[in-house]
Amino acid sequence: MNKKTIYIFRHGQTDYNVTRRVMGQLDIPLNETGIAQATELSTRLAHTHLEAIYTSPLLRAKQTAQIIADKNSTKLITDDRLKERNNGVLQGHIVHGTDNPDEYQTDYNQLELFLPAAQLNDNNWRPDGGESRTECWSRAQKAITEIIKNAPYDTIAISTHGVVMRGILNMVGMSDAKIGNCDYVKLIWNGKTFSI
Repeated sequence: MNKKTIYIFRHGQTDYNVTRRVMGQLDIPLNETGIAQATELSTRLAHTHLEAIYTSPLLRAKQTAQIIADKNSTKLITDDRLKERNNGVLQGHIVHGTDNPDEYQTDYNQLELFLPAAQLNDNNWRPDGGESRTECWSRAQKAITEIIKNAPYDTIAISTHGVVMRGILNMVGMSDAKIGNCDYVKLIWNGKTFSI
């Protein structure tokens, strides 16, 4: 099997990113800054000769991918497995972690919620109606591996989300990397494993 190159990037900024509201699988569009970030990323990736971009169907990731695809005349392929973590009842809220039980706030009619910090930091904790980070990471890792094995292309990109990207980076030992809007990493697939 030939070596393959994969560029994985997070979508551009949204208004929810600015206000620190949990998006999860809510379909929030890019804001003006996000469009500018995606346009800048399209220029940075112009030399890569991308043959296809696989994208989450969520608007913010798909808009980012489309801007890059338009600039680079690249085919766009949507894959549901690249969606952000489903954060269930937390979606749309500003969520704070606290160690003070008197502050716990689980009234989902409120914009701001205060939940136990240990719970929020537990990768196996699943919010009501959602999925855990571990479940999301497993989905993401399986998706990228299957995409790479089956894609008839040598150079592709993946447009996705912060938690999904973290799951993919975990596979190559970059679990502590900070991931900003429109940040990207380049991975190499040698037919069996990924490397930076």
